[in-house]
Amino acid sequence: MTNAAELPRGRLPGFLVLCGCALAAPAHAQFERAPSLAQPDNAFDRAVAHPIRDHAAPRTLEGAKRAADRDPTAAADLAEGLLQTGEFSTWPLLFAAPGLTIKGSLTGTLGLFSMQETGFGPPPPLVTPAYVKDPAWGELFVEPGLTARHQLTPAVQLYGGAAYMETATRGTDYFGVANTWHGDMEQLYAGVRWIEPASGLKLDASYGQQDFAVGRNLLIASGADNGPQRGANYMGPRSAWANAALFKATWRDFTAQGFWLKPNETTSGYTGTRLEGLDVAWLSAGPLRLAGMYAYVPRSDVVTRDGLNVYNVRARWHPLASAPNVWLQGEAVWERKSGVDADGWYVAFNFNALDTPWKPLVTARYASFSGDKPGTETWEGFDPLYFGGSDPDWYQGKVGSVQFNNTNLDTIAVSLTLTPNEKNILQFIFLNFAAGQVNAPLAIPAAGQPVPFGGGVPATALANELDAIYTYTFSKQANVNAFVGYAVPGAGYRQLYESQGGSAQAWWVVGMQLNFSY
Repeated sequence: MTNAAELPRGRLPGFLVLCGCALAAPAHAQFERAPSLAQPDNAFDRAVAHPIRDHAAPRTLEGAKRAADRDPTAAADLAEGLLQTGEFSTWPLLFAAPGLTIKGSLTGTLGLFSMQETGFGPPPPLVTPAYVKDPAWGELFVEPGLTARHQLTPAVQLYGGAAYMETATRGTDYFGVANTWHGDMEQLYAGVRWIEPASGLKLDASYGQQDFAVGRNLLIASGADNGPQRGANYMGPRSAWANAALFKATWRDFTAQGFWLKPNETTSGYTGTRLEGLDVAWLSAGPLRLAGMYAYVPRSDVVTRDGLNVYNVRARWHPLASAPNVWLQGEAVWERKSGVDADGWYVAFNFNALDTPWKPLVTARYASFSGDKPGTETWEGFDPLYFGGSDPDWYQGKVGSVQFNNTNLDTIAVSLTLTPNEKNILQFIFLNFAAGQVNAPLAIPAAGQPVPFGGGVPATALANELDAIYTYTFSKQANVNAFVGYAVPGAGYRQLYESQGGSAQAWWVVGMQLNFSY
């Protein structure tokens, strides 16, 4: 899957003005999902709770579990585990001794999907050999894993983890992938953690095949390819980097994390990219949070990515202390190197009525990622790097996430999430997709290829999409969801297809998933 968001770069100062107003106002703003370091339980962090993140996405279920398994050994973990008692009621704890815990995990999803008029039904001159007009297929992934923690001294903890993943596609999917089955390691890492009780300074260093994400997944999140060689292309369960060297320092409200990343790429999707950088965040317990990242690409086979400098700032702001359930958040990115000048940004309004019936959560977001300007020698197309996360993050739309990338794309997204009770979640999403530049590429250059010229669509309007998703939660560990997505082509696709003797059609997708993580 892919994702979306973009607008003409001339509008970028509007976001900067917003950030400036936030900084000038009485302390207010936030963005990360992580709890405040100084005060983990505070009104502003509680206000941003999102039931879809808590229940609906298999990678979210898995990720939260693995993060918890890195925490210091708790007294409750000292009870005997499954291997000691033989009682399955003690799962996921497998073994426990003073200072040592070993836990198991089992995560997976079974999904069934169907589409009609894939790609808005392109005319014959635009059809590729792998094109399937009305695909129907199934996907599966299963991931058993182990994590271990050893409290070497009161201040020093050793930890590690391993997980193996099997993925499959049965039938032929929208990308022409048919009856694929693949298995290999998804996680294999080790680390050490040191805590200085007097000052509260914490240091954490780890290395190996592991998950790593920055902020709200806009640039750095999904470090692994799925797709043709590995199957499960629509669900995209693989996310761990092939190698990630991480060093994190935490003190009071501040964190600084250095990283070196090697993506876990398939042969067909190989780009040879490496990433290194530093992310710094102020995770205040108050109404304002700020963060920034610098990343550098020392090598890549993508001509516009090799040697790229990436600058990123993020913020979350609750303007009313008496109403923490109303907040703004945003992010801005500048990408620079010789011959490359690209920008991206988004701003979002959120209202989370947790204390009213059905707990309505409303989000309205505008996102803008620059497109290449025809006629210039500079490449202005935004590089989305390794974005991730389904709605409300950056795989936008049940249809749009298949068709669009975060390049040459402006997106308006409005969503309403309703939680009538602890078992049921309803979500409705409207998305408007538009190109920032006509007759310009809608993706970055392919690895090993020169910068493309032309392409894209002859008009800015790309599509309007409406999604409806229902999730039934059996527990925090298991849920089932069903969805339908409907996208109407805009003038860009209608004119492009008419010029080739065709007619753009509405694109449907329906699906159902059973998700579990134990």
